[in-house]
Order: sequence, then structure tokens, then C-alpha cells
Amino acid sequence: MTNPATTVSVKIPARILERIPAPGNGRSGFIVQALEEKISRQPRVEWKPKTSLGKKFAAILEKGKPERGPEMSEAEFERELSERRGRAF
Repeated sequence: MTNPATTVSVKIPARILERIPAPGNGRSGFIVQALEEKISRQPRVEWKPKTSLGKKFAAILEKGKPERGPEMSEAEFERELSERRGRAF
């Protein structure tokens, strides 16, 4: 699976800009790495339905869990998807 990227434009204070790598010297990688590090420190928030309809759908999802089998990793999912599409990578 390809890893799509999106360009994000933000204003950075000069005091911070002076301390990060220059363009062409790894600035993008530095910023992405810093963001990934910051995000990894935050606990992942589980989805919790707030409306009555959302709670009904959550109950249906939970009830159908045993039928769907064990959850797959991303690599397992990609492999099965390519097999179903007739591609063997």
C-alpha cells in the first residue's frame, strides 16, 4: 500500500524556524519525525458513540465481532486484499 502524503501549510514562529533544518537538508523529515514522536506519546482515544443511533450501531458491531473472526494486521489485510484481487506480490 502506498503512503499518501498531504501538503500542510503552517506559520512557524521565527524562533522555531531558526532551530530546524533548512529546506533541502531534511526539514520535512525532521518535522514529520517530531510530529510522529508527539503523537506517539498521546494515548489513542477509543470511539464511543454519543447518540442513541450511534449506540445501536455500536451494539450491532459488537454483536457481529465473533462472526468476523480475529482482527488482521495491516500487512495481513494487504496480502488478503491483493489475493482477492488476483495479484500475488
